[in-house]
Amino acid sequence: MLIVVGLAGAGKSTVLKKFLEERKDINIVNYGDIALDIALKKKFADNRDKINALPSTRHKKLQEEVVKQLKDSPKTILDTHAILKHDPGYIAGITPELLKKVKIEGFVFIDASSEEILLRRKKDKTRTRKILTKEEIDNDRLLSQVLIGGWVSQTGAPFYFIHNKEGKLEEAVDEIKKIVKDLEW
Repeated sequence: MLIVVGLAGAGKSTVLKKFLEERKDINIVNYGDIALDIALKKKFADNRDKINALPSTRHKKLQEEVVKQLKDSPKTILDTHAILKHDPGYIAGITPELLKKVKIEGFVFIDASSEEILLRRKKDKTRTRKILTKEEIDNDRLLSQVLIGGWVSQTGAPFYFIHNKEGKLEEAVDEIKKIVKDLEW
């Protein structure tokens, strides 16, 4: 499994959707979609944005349920977040159980400038996210990279970085293609 993370607004799902147009042999699984499906069934939350407002104990149970549904299948990309903002702190997007359950072939951090992320979040009318400051986004980026470093240390999997610049979607997709080639997919 290749785990692709990025802050909300970095464009990771957009990059992966565009990549999937060419590589139909690769399976992309969205962690948030699975979590929302479970949350709806269990009546924990009625939309994706309310999941982050769950008490941390309930959120942990939700993550355990998501991990149970994930399969260790070849040529699978997991689209998720390294961190989830959870007032008053953060929750790691990847659990130790997930790192043990599936063979991790690599981690990708898709990033964009704080200004680009802010603009993308403001434009996204499908979500009700708190608008963060540039400093908060910079902090979230740093925390994400720290967590990824820990996962790389635990798994020995390679780490890749993609800067998804505004108007340069094809360049970011080309970077995913290079990573997949490096993994011999």
